Amino acid sequence: MPRLVAVLSLILLLAGCAGADLAKQRFPRTTIPADAENVSDPSGTSQAPPPTDGRPVDPAFAADKLRLTDPCELLDEDVLKRLGTPGDRSRSGFSRCSNFMKDKAGKDLAVTVEIGQTMTTEIKKADKQLAGLRSYEQVLENSACFVSVITQDEPGLGITVQIGYEDGDACAPGREVATSVVEQIKARAATRTPPKGSLITLDPCVLPDKAAVDAATGADYRMYPYGLHNCGWVGKDRELSLAFRETFIPDNRKFDDGQTEVDLGGGVKAYQVSNSTSFPSCEVKWVQRVGDDHEGELVEVKSAGPKGTDFDRCATAVTFAKTVVGKIPKG
Repeated sequence: MPRLVAVLSLILLLAGCAGADLAKQRFPRTTIPADAENVSDPSGTSQAPPPTDGRPVDPAFAADKLRLTDPCELLDEDVLKRLGTPGDRSRSGFSRCSNFMKDKAGKDLAVTVEIGQTMTTEIKKADKQLAGLRSYEQVLENSACFVSVITQDEPGLGITVQIGYEDGDACAPGREVATSVVEQIKARAATRTPPKGSLITLDPCVLPDKAAVDAATGADYRMYPYGLHNCGWVGKDRELSLAFRETFIPDNRKFDDGQTEVDLGGGVKAYQVSNSTSFPSCEVKWVQRVGDDHEGELVEVKSAGPKGTDFDRCATAVTFAKTVVGKIPKG
């Protein structure tokens, strides 16, 4: 594997890592920086501060519309050809797509776009504007640049273009691709039609009944949306998460060597895995649908809590899963 691809793969793994303890991450709510109205704008056009009442900066960036945006279609071939020679597109989940291409000199150039990404640090540090949106750039060891644009402040959401490039300025192509991505989303140029029974349009924070969340976490909890397809609820001594994923589905449904089968009712078979660490957890997952080449969709429920908290994590996860499975459309 070329070094650049390996580096970017590690970056993507760290950025999109699933299953982290929500109590340790806490995903804090964010606000507009005090000097937001003074953010620099290379175009010379001043911009009003974004809304903080849960609305996106533009209706085109509403979460329900972003869920239906195909990230691979956002990597426009004409734009990539201005940078070099595009390769094959590589999809990673519902909201991320990459193109491992070559620049005009034949050097490795990796381009990745992720939409609906949770923004915290990026909002606080956004000091530029791009395509009419506040933006933030982060350079990683002179081998990658993350160009993020803020589409919503409360909760923080945005779009990130990641450029892996060891032979030049990685941020310049990042800005060019990010500008194209923003323009396409506004024009609804990459809208997709989900297959029957797909999880892609569902909001994991809205789908469950409040009573089911109360029973799994206690009534005193905080909700943490994460991206477009993940949600967590953190109580005083336990936490719960619900995630919808697009991923590889093995023929034998063997996701983990230690998994056991669980019947959720209605003919739905799930797979349960316990994790005995300093923050023990139990995860229950089931297959929603399978498409071409073993690509499919999973629902994942996870119950966790500190080691000193005495409760049945697997029973909690299974009970919650049973309340969720009936709310999901059949494939």
